[in-house]
Amino acid sequence: MPLLDFRPVLFTAIALGLLVAVIVVTRKLARARSGAAELSRKNRELATLRELTSIVSSVAPGEEILARLFDTLRQALPIRALAAVSYEEDPDGQALVSFGGDVTLERRSFLDWLATQKDLESPFLPASPTPRVASGPDRDLVLNPRFQHQVFLPLQTPALIAGILIAESDDPSLVTPQTLQELSVVSDHVALALQDRNLRRQMQAVNERLQERAQMLQRILEVSNELKTHLTLEHLVQSIVQAVHHSLGYRVVVLSLFDPAENVFERRAQVGFDDTSPSAPPRKVPREEIARWFGEHFRISKSYFVSHLDRKEPVEDSGKIDRRRRNTAPGAWHPNDLLFVPLTAGDQVVGALQVDQPRGGLVPRLEDVQALEIFANQAVTAIQSARAYEATRQMSVRDSLTEAFNHRYFQETLSRELARHERSGQPLALVMLDIDDFKKINDRWGHPVGDLVLHGIVEELTKGVREMDTVARYGGEEFALVFPETTPAKAWVVADRLRNLVAGRLFVTPQIDHPLVVTISLGLSCFPEDAGTKRSLIERADQALYQAKRSGKNCLVTASSLADLKTL
Repeated sequence: MPLLDFRPVLFTAIALGLLVAVIVVTRKLARARSGAAELSRKNRELATLRELTSIVSSVAPGEEILARLFDTLRQALPIRALAAVSYEEDPDGQALVSFGGDVTLERRSFLDWLATQKDLESPFLPASPTPRVASGPDRDLVLNPRFQHQVFLPLQTPALIAGILIAESDDPSLVTPQTLQELSVVSDHVALALQDRNLRRQMQAVNERLQERAQMLQRILEVSNELKTHLTLEHLVQSIVQAVHHSLGYRVVVLSLFDPAENVFERRAQVGFDDTSPSAPPRKVPREEIARWFGEHFRISKSYFVSHLDRKEPVEDSGKIDRRRRNTAPGAWHPNDLLFVPLTAGDQVVGALQVDQPRGGLVPRLEDVQALEIFANQAVTAIQSARAYEATRQMSVRDSLTEAFNHRYFQETLSRELARHERSGQPLALVMLDIDDFKKINDRWGHPVGDLVLHGIVEELTKGVREMDTVARYGGEEFALVFPETTPAKAWVVADRLRNLVAGRLFVTPQIDHPLVVTISLGLSCFPEDAGTKRSLIERADQALYQAKRSGKNCLVTASSLADLKTL
């Protein structure tokens, strides 16, 4: 029996074993290479995410952030053109757009397309939307017609849509599942990073506003304390407008006080212009002219802002809320904008502050207006205190019957004015006058009629002199008039006019069955021509008055004419 040859079988088995071994080894090598590639991809992805985090977390401007974003993505993924949009970077609420790579689409066309994407304003999109893939020339948006493949990625977080990324490439690997997965991870990461960046920016803005408000309140406290030191209303109103100008930041400030007797707002103080300026408002404005702007559609807090666009018709609120405009900054101040801060005490209107030309050049924010209102409340308190002080002071310096200044005030005023005129070298005039036959009026018709005459003569004298002049009751039926900065010739004209005004007045009273006519006699002396001291000036005017009485009454005699008589 021949022997069997097992060598071919053995060789076949060995070959098969080697083949199996090669296959196993090959598969293991493939798996190892695949694992290494996956590991490399994940390492690349992690490196990309770290780089993106570093970029978005930096303090660089938004445009620079988006440009660096494209450079990083291009190194990691097959992207040839990129459009990046951030909705929260621009303080005016507008979308910030940046192009990267080879983009041929015009920016204006891209913005027009972006304005039509209303679904991006919806708060109900999925937290992680699936990338939208488009290919070919018929896609809605084309960054570059040479690149056939496009991926659209909303940068979405559970809170908001932070922006979008649109990537294009001529490499079909851009739209493979693996690349799309990487892009999804990148978009989620960038969206969160942008949200964190914007939160930090908003927190910084809030902190800055709080600090500004604290500084503003400190300035208000300081100027409010200063207002308490001004007892006279004249000085107080000037201090108020100066405080608003310097401390609260408005170049033009007008303070008007309401006069209920005339139903007008009277301008009492201003800064930023003078009365000769073409832009100066009228001295007195009817209440309706200002109150017509005090409508609800113009109200900001307790004040009223009237935009130049709203000067005729108020703009109605549409009620639409744009999620991308939650932090809209105030617009630029227009020369025709108006901002009024009413000055009120309870239901009583005290006046109004009108401010213009804020130093920042922007329409004041709500907190700026509220700062003005806090100061306005302090100003109202100071105005009421000044008026109370003024009323008390007037009672102490006024004659209770005639409302002319009293004898003490006359003496103080004449001393003060003489000292001032001695320094300036300007002339001053003094008139002493007496009611003719006043004793006969009291004796015949009684003191009530005499009181009526005294009060009526003061009315005529007050109407016939300037605001800077002084009308005082010297004693009994005698009065004194002080004319600052007045030459002898001018003083003579004014004094004689007063004499005629009194003589032309008819006093009517139930105690007398006919109108009563009263005359006055006057004596005039002037500084420095007739006298150089207060005592001598009064004596010379009194001597001239005595001469007017002796000359037949109802006449005016000057001290200089007495000197001429002595010479003769």
